[in-house]
Amino acid sequence: MGIKIIHPGIYTTIQDEGRFGYESLGFSPAGAMDYESYYLANQLIGNDLNTPVLEMTLKGAKFQVTSNVTIGTAGADMPLLINDEEYKVGAAIDLIKGDVVEFGVARKGVRTYVAFLGGFDIKPELGSYSTHSRSKIGGVGRPLQPFDVVDLNGGLARHGYKVVTKDIDTSNVIRVVKGQQYDYFDEKNLDNFFHSEYTVSKDSDRMGYRLDGESVEAESHDIISETILFGSIQIPKNGKPIILLSDRQTAGGYTKIATVAKVDIQKIAQKKPEDKIQFKLIEVEEAVELYKEHLRAIKNKEFIGTTKEFSNVRRPVSERIHTLIGGNS
Repeated sequence: MGIKIIHPGIYTTIQDEGRFGYESLGFSPAGAMDYESYYLANQLIGNDLNTPVLEMTLKGAKFQVTSNVTIGTAGADMPLLINDEEYKVGAAIDLIKGDVVEFGVARKGVRTYVAFLGGFDIKPELGSYSTHSRSKIGGVGRPLQPFDVVDLNGGLARHGYKVVTKDIDTSNVIRVVKGQQYDYFDEKNLDNFFHSEYTVSKDSDRMGYRLDGESVEAESHDIISETILFGSIQIPKNGKPIILLSDRQTAGGYTKIATVAKVDIQKIAQKKPEDKIQFKLIEVEEAVELYKEHLRAIKNKEFIGTTKEFSNVRRPVSERIHTLIGGNS
C-alpha cells in the first residue's frame, strides 16, 4: 500500500518536526516549515503530531493511492481534486484504492501539508524522516519525482469528519527578538530595519528567505562562525536581510540583527515572492510565552472542529461501488 507520484508539483518533500542533535556534524535540522499546518494535518486524522507528511510548495502534487487511506490536509489554500471532483483543503478525507488526488496552484499561502493515517512506511535517518535535499537524507533522499512510489502504513481513520477551523496567518508583521550581534548596529540602522517594509525575493527557499528593501549596515559584517538559529536574520555585506529557515546551514559568519519569534515562523513559511514583511521587536520572554500558548492551543485541539458541510465527505463503500459500476471510467 502506498502512493504513486504522477506529478510532484513544484517542490514536494517528506517532512516531520526535524532532525536535531546533529548540527555539530553539519546536518541541517530540516523539518516542516509551517509547524502549525503540519501539526493540524496530522491532528485531523488522529496521527501522532510528529508523523511524517508531504510538504508541497506553491503547486501541489498529483498522486494515486494504492490502498484505502485517510488523509488530513492543512496550510495553503490549494485547489484539491479527487478523481476530478473538487474538495477543500483543511479537512480529513477518506480515499479508496485507485483514487487520483491532485493539488493545484496555491490561491492563498505557499505550503500545504498532507498527512496519511499512520504515516509513511520508510526508515528514519538520524532520528528523523525529514528530507534534506542537500545532504540527500530523509524521505526518499530528495524532492519527490514522477513515478516515485512511497509506502504507507495506511488504513481508514474514525475521524468524525474533522476540519481545521483556523486560517493561515497572512499578516505582514513578523515579531522578532534581538539577534546575537544586535549591538553591532547603530540607532540609524536599527531604525531602518524596524521601520522599513521588506519584499520577499524570488531567491527564497527552504534554506532562507532573501529580502529586498532598505539596506542595513553593521559595524562589521564578518564575525567568527557560530551556530545559526531557526529564524536568524543575517545581514551580509550587501545589507539585504536573509531569514534563515529549516534547511539553513548549521553555522555562519555574518552578523545577525534579530531572530524571528518561533510563533511567527509559520507566517514566514506561507509568504511567497513579492509578499511584504515588516519586523516588530519583542522581548525574549514574550516570544517564549507566545509560542507556549500557541502549542497549548494546538495540543488542546482548539483549531479542530467538526464540519457542518458535507462537500468533503466521501464514503469509501459507496465510492468503491460507484467505481465498480463504471462511475469513474
